[in-house]
Amino acid sequence: MKEQKYNAYLKEIGKFIPKDQIYTDELRLLAWGTDAGFYRLIPKIVIRAKDENEVSRLLALADKYTLPVTFRAAGTSLSGQSISDSILIVAGKNWEKYSISEDFERITLQPGIIGARVNEILKPHGRKFAPDPASVKSAMVGGIVMNNASGMNCGTHANSDKELLSAKIVLADGTRLNTGDPESRMTFEKNHTPFLNKIIEIRDEIRNDNELSDRIRKKYSIKNVTGLNLLPFVIYDDPFDIIAHLMVGSEGTLAFLSEVTMKTEHDYPYSASAMLYFSNIKDACRAVVAMKPGPVFSAELLDKKSLASVNDTTGTGLTAVLTETKADTPEELQANIEEIKKILSPFKTVTPIHFTDKPEEYSKYWAIRSGIFPSVGGTRRPGTTVLIEDVAFPLKELPEATADLQELLVTNEYHDACIYGHALEGNFHFIISQSFDSPEQVA
Repeated sequence: MKEQKYNAYLKEIGKFIPKDQIYTDELRLLAWGTDAGFYRLIPKIVIRAKDENEVSRLLALADKYTLPVTFRAAGTSLSGQSISDSILIVAGKNWEKYSISEDFERITLQPGIIGARVNEILKPHGRKFAPDPASVKSAMVGGIVMNNASGMNCGTHANSDKELLSAKIVLADGTRLNTGDPESRMTFEKNHTPFLNKIIEIRDEIRNDNELSDRIRKKYSIKNVTGLNLLPFVIYDDPFDIIAHLMVGSEGTLAFLSEVTMKTEHDYPYSASAMLYFSNIKDACRAVVAMKPGPVFSAELLDKKSLASVNDTTGTGLTAVLTETKADTPEELQANIEEIKKILSPFKTVTPIHFTDKPEEYSKYWAIRSGIFPSVGGTRRPGTTVLIEDVAFPLKELPEATADLQELLVTNEYHDACIYGHALEGNFHFIISQSFDSPEQVA
């Protein structure tokens, strides 16, 4: 029965999608069956959609035949968001248009533009794209926004949820909505009144429950990207604003994002970085907590396994914190460095604190940070799979919580485990290498 549905779907989409945009051969289905993560699902059909009209018709037909659809941009996800055992719609090539407001403070983007390319476009205007995941040189805007991939500098203050202004989306039945266009909103309100009423009902139910509202605010005060985004119900009154912000972190489960308009961020012309080495992970985290109120833009923790994976001989057996500060003038930058050194004076670093403002030097530090996942993966035992997860803590609890996490990994005999990530936001990735070749290992 399911096979008949796929055949009927293929027949119908063949009337408006050119053959060279539809893949059903075994080899290409196998190739599209993986992303940057460790999962594999073989899709039944892969379609390279070229515009919003095609996506709308593709979704309407999938809805008609009750067939699941997954969306994919660059496929840099480490957690399997962009693979499917059903229909995979790819929106990379042909989805690269953009426009910038006259004051350069807003940018409208299609989902297929690579994050680093957006920064290239904005740099001459002294602006930048705020989200900065480690994969920004490969990840595309659609995946960055829909996964709320934030990265090393934007934390919770400048992630996609905070920077998003409006969105053009296509819902599961093919309905199109531009939350930033009055005419589109009016049409949607007229044709989807019960839908909007339900959004308002959920909003009011949450707001009338003070305990729940407070819990939501607390959860999203840390770098929480788990589950669907509930914060819009607390923050926004307008149901269209709520709908737009519900897209962030939804991983394509609520709608297809065909375009997004976001605020841009000031791009500081001067920056300096330092690799700070500490004798243990708890001291490193205490230093991060102390630096938080200072002029620190990012502080990335790299534990001893992270450093060993990239052959950092300076950090043998140590924990490092890669720290960055930025400024508009060289004088301000130097003042920031002096202030950070003053903050760190009570802490014992294994090597003297040395900031460099030379791109050829600090870019090597950041290349180490960006390459941790593949580097650690390359050191795993043959036959094991690299699993990566996130955990977030309130910053004041970071030293104890990180030490507890490290102990938990050792207790469960993950001796090659690695902890690294966005310490300044209380958010870490941790990596374990797992074997699945016996029931005991699976358990």
